[in-house]
Amino acid sequence: MKNTLLILFVFATGQLFGQITNPDSYKSLRESRLKSDINLYYNPLMDKYDIFFVKLDIEVSDQSTFISGNVTIQAKVAKELDTLLFDFSNYMTVDSVFINNKKITVEHSDNIIKYIFDIPVSIGENIKAQIFYRGTPDPDGRGVTNAYSQNWGKNVTWTLSESFHAYKWWPCKQVLSDKIDSVYIFLTCDDDCKAGSNGLLTNEVDLVNNKKRFEWKTFYSINYYLISYAVAEYQDYSIYANPEGSDPVLIQNYIYEGNDCLDNYKSDIDETINFIELFSDKFGLYPFANEKYGHCLTELGGGMEHQTMTTLGNFGFGLVSHELGHMWFGDYVTCATWQDIWINEGFASYTEYVALENLQSATDANSWMNTAHTYAFEEPNKSVYIPFTEAFNESRIFNYRLSYKKGAAIIHMIRHEINDDDLFFASLRNYLSEYGDSVATGDDFKTSIEYSTGIDFDLFFDQWYYGKGYPRFDVEYTQVNDTLFMAVNQSTSSTETPVFQLFVDFKVYFSDGDTSLRLYQSNNFETFIIPLSKTVTNIIVDPNNWILNEAGTIDSVDSPGNNKSLFSFFPNPAKEIINIRFNVRLYSQKKQIQIMDLNGRLMKTITSNSNLIPVNISDLSTGVYFVKGISSKNTHTYKFIKQ
Repeated sequence: MKNTLLILFVFATGQLFGQITNPDSYKSLRESRLKSDINLYYNPLMDKYDIFFVKLDIEVSDQSTFISGNVTIQAKVAKELDTLLFDFSNYMTVDSVFINNKKITVEHSDNIIKYIFDIPVSIGENIKAQIFYRGTPDPDGRGVTNAYSQNWGKNVTWTLSESFHAYKWWPCKQVLSDKIDSVYIFLTCDDDCKAGSNGLLTNEVDLVNNKKRFEWKTFYSINYYLISYAVAEYQDYSIYANPEGSDPVLIQNYIYEGNDCLDNYKSDIDETINFIELFSDKFGLYPFANEKYGHCLTELGGGMEHQTMTTLGNFGFGLVSHELGHMWFGDYVTCATWQDIWINEGFASYTEYVALENLQSATDANSWMNTAHTYAFEEPNKSVYIPFTEAFNESRIFNYRLSYKKGAAIIHMIRHEINDDDLFFASLRNYLSEYGDSVATGDDFKTSIEYSTGIDFDLFFDQWYYGKGYPRFDVEYTQVNDTLFMAVNQSTSSTETPVFQLFVDFKVYFSDGDTSLRLYQSNNFETFIIPLSKTVTNIIVDPNNWILNEAGTIDSVDSPGNNKSLFSFFPNPAKEIINIRFNVRLYSQKKQIQIMDLNGRLMKTITSNSNLIPVNISDLSTGVYFVKGISSKNTHTYKFIKQ
């Protein structure tokens, strides 16, 4: 038999071992997020124009990464513009440039195309730049990659621009906040290939010399790094999802030509239908429903969420659900800075959990979360939020343990704090609606869910997003008549986050069933007094794995053979304070603490009813002392060192 007991009111006492988390301690970190700091990601001259249209018209190949063609960029001037800049690699050659249909001469150096206007362009005016270029991109493995598939016997070329690599294959503006309103991607390749990209395939044009042009167009806002192409001897396997309240959504898949390839992947690809329908229900309709979702199969070791057409290396359940989840979290709403990559990767990782929870089983989802916690435990000394000093370090940006796994664990804990699944998913839909087709920071998300839920998440974000580490809960309990006494001691893995204040679930077992408690821990040490008539046989902390926490100890003071001493204390050695923690069974009883030197002279006496007694020893001379605890029935003495 199972039932749930919600403790609406409990008596709890406790004092913090150390110092309570101070929201002001994060003030300077938050203030560092001012626009002036974000500008340091790029040349501030790029803030003087906003791009509204891009057309890429390039020739590509499955045999190499060589590119030739042109890009047209149309923009509106936001501030008086005297200098026009585009990011573009020095590996590539600029053949000619036209500004407002006039051929001009530009400077191309330091991976920048630069043009200075004779007369500055006024605010509100439009400019059009057409750049003809060619070349083989930087062969560092990012930007554009060519590979041969041993499994399927095909050559394939694909792009990977996240986070700073779009400039390696097309002249662009690598600024996250400037989403492009619409993009055409015209790809010319050998006619035995197909070239996949963003948006809808509006036309296939046969050309001379055994060439074909694939004309893709997207009219949804898109970020620079999400524009892509992949080219190979592909076949088109298209299917449809039917999310509620929508016309069918095209799922267009470019996989290697040959029946064996399709037979191998077909059932996994078909699972995408369930993902789209599930996520549309949970997060709101698939954001690009009027165009498509799709995949381009490549030799990429993983996947990349190119908007409306993911590039990936296989069709595994977790990979496909993750990259599809990005269409909502990362593509529709994009991180405003790379410091906030959690907005992309933490959320997309959590969509893996949601898919498992709803399409497989709670056991599979719980196993996934256990694994996520295990990864997060390996990074106890860094925050999910990325400090500006590491904002260009891609290994830090895409830290699997932090941005992905701990990031997903944070969202799971937010769900637990809200404690109402309907409200949790509604708050996600509200956030997506508020920031759709735009960008957001972690703080933007916090503000949005605060408005949706009425819950203040300042402290939560200080602890989990900006803070470091995770807690451990050690529990002692005893039962007196119809009352359960629980002493919960929280320690943390990082001194920079000395306590995590949050709701914690406990499962309390009896011989004939169990019940659940939801208690709020605001200090490192708390004693909870709970009316319970049944005899408690065991207690489990966080039984449903909501919280990122290290497994602690569970001790019954009443267990046979339990010889736990009268009290414990720490730290030792100590300089200013020693904390005396008495056995939970002595809750509210009068206790006395005596401090003596080696000669037995009494230096201090403290009497208290609390189970946690801090003793100030700062006035004692350096040396060895004794601390003696006295209760009505027992005494115990320890030796300690005063530093």
